[in-house]
Amino acid sequence: MRRIINYIVLLIGFSANVFSQTDSSVKSDAIAPEDNITHDILILRRTIHNSFRIINGHGTQTLDKKQLEFCIQHRFGLLSSGYEGAWGLDQSNIRIGLDYGLNRNITIGAGRSGMGKTSNAYFKWGIVKTDGTNPYKTAVTWLSDMAYLFEKNLTGLNPYYNTHRINYTHQLLISRNFHMGRHMFMLQMAPTLVHRNLVETASDANDVPLLAGNVRYRINDRIHVTGELVQVFNKRITESSKPAAGIGLEFWTAGHAFQITCSNANALNEFRYMTGNNGSFGKGDLRLGFNIVRRW
Repeated sequence: MRRIINYIVLLIGFSANVFSQTDSSVKSDAIAPEDNITHDILILRRTIHNSFRIINGHGTQTLDKKQLEFCIQHRFGLLSSGYEGAWGLDQSNIRIGLDYGLNRNITIGAGRSGMGKTSNAYFKWGIVKTDGTNPYKTAVTWLSDMAYLFEKNLTGLNPYYNTHRINYTHQLLISRNFHMGRHMFMLQMAPTLVHRNLVETASDANDVPLLAGNVRYRINDRIHVTGELVQVFNKRITESSKPAAGIGLEFWTAGHAFQITCSNANALNEFRYMTGNNGSFGKGDLRLGFNIVRRW
């Protein structure tokens, strides 16, 4: 346990050192005064919704027009693997994604994950957005994601069609900000439906309803604490999925973000981490990970 704690401390120290320097090509993130808008509201507008993802899942934010975001997500193996497995360092799962704002309300994105050799593309529509004069307004965003598995056919199914490789995720993301003294708190709920074209057995459900919840607590302008929980309601899945749960710590600069995570989920694509065979959070089946974000 002491070695695990030391590893976490070193990882946090490394991230703080790397991302404490801002890119000279990025405009300063200093807050300019605006009429009739308090300093707290300006801070809230900039920070509470600026993370595109919260642990594994999406937040309600959409990118501004022509804004581009590059994201690297990395998850290690189980901490319970002990010294033989270097507490998970011997294993890894990586996703690389690119997101682009078509306009202020619509964002599109695509990515590639090593698990299942999965490529995905998504459409994100900000139906109701917060603004600088009313940041406590409820934000509502629709997300539709399609994932395609490029891995070889390991099912033994013949014929095996391209449609068997496709999985869909649809979410209605709903978030609201709350003022807690000098700090800000965000709560998000997301009714979700995952559709899997191919399931393992005839008794498995193709459609899996879920409810995802996320929280973000702003410690200061640049540091947030985050949390995530996904509950499956349809138990007709062979994987006997346990709720995906995780906690995280975000560090922000003008153009970068570094998110340290600890989660029981190994996968990074929505359909898989929500319905996959996640470890037991209570029994310590946890994985360290991080997200690196660069925004232009």
